[in-house]
Amino acid sequence: MTCYNEGPYIGAAVRSVLDQTRADLIEAVVIADDGSDPATLAVLRDLERWDARIRVLYGEGGVGVPGQRRRAIAETRAPVLAILDGDDLWTPDKLERQMPVLAGDAAVGLVYADFYVFPDGDVGAARRAGVLDITAEADLSRTYFLNDPPIIPSTTLLRRDAYDAANGFDAAVRVFEDTDFYLRLAGVTRFALVDMPLLYKRQRGTSITGGRKDLMAHHAYVALKAAADAPALLPLVPRRLAERARKLGNHRFLLNDPAGAVRLLRLAVRLDPLNWRAWQSLVATSLFPGLALKMLGAGGRARQAALGVA
Repeated sequence: MTCYNEGPYIGAAVRSVLDQTRADLIEAVVIADDGSDPATLAVLRDLERWDARIRVLYGEGGVGVPGQRRRAIAETRAPVLAILDGDDLWTPDKLERQMPVLAGDAAVGLVYADFYVFPDGDVGAARRAGVLDITAEADLSRTYFLNDPPIIPSTTLLRRDAYDAANGFDAAVRVFEDTDFYLRLAGVTRFALVDMPLLYKRQRGTSITGGRKDLMAHHAYVALKAAADAPALLPLVPRRLAERARKLGNHRFLLNDPAGAVRLLRLAVRLDPLNWRAWQSLVATSLFPGLALKMLGAGGRARQAALGVA
């Protein structure tokens, strides 16, 4: 687990781990703190008394999420790793549903799942996000590069040997570090999906990427980084970036930024003129905003909200 100023949330996150129906499988709960405020540190010190398996790594700050994940993972030699962000919640049956998948197929190094998205403070408004099943694809790297299911780190179980083979999270990639990692992971192992929500993902106004307007630059960096490692992906970079621009454009529209939405959607169709969904969104948001809202719908809002921070 990672934590930065998440004192109001991390207790519930840890409780969702300890309350697993297969909590007996848990060897350790390691929380890497990135220089949180005094109120959060007080919560963390209290958490250490909850269970002998809980260990908090107190940091001075400035490391960032991927670096903190690396630090926490290095503190345990358990053969299976699970990630949980400090403001998210596992469903009680997460480990019970996913562990048999890893145990049943040695070729699978990662199991992911669907998830719920909920606005901060209102779990009752949670909606299923919906993820894409890419597990049967022959070329997993190519399929992941073009589609992004998305795989949310807090939904995953991961074999340590697969994590090591992919060289873990890159501490230098501060935005979309999960995408960077899973692109590398897809080249060394197979993925599996439990097609049901096993996580409640909290949407907060203080999320790292939710309100940023430079996300396409970060998407471009991650795409070109992946293509540098796997040159076969290079011709696919425009198609990937067009999809990123389309989804971000839809997200900007839902955030009541129609000008930003149109700018991103125009970029999408320039990058990939054959992307009919980008054309559809561009026409709808430009000329028929009411229709655009209807097209996205409540489920679309949940998916776009998730993709805005994934």
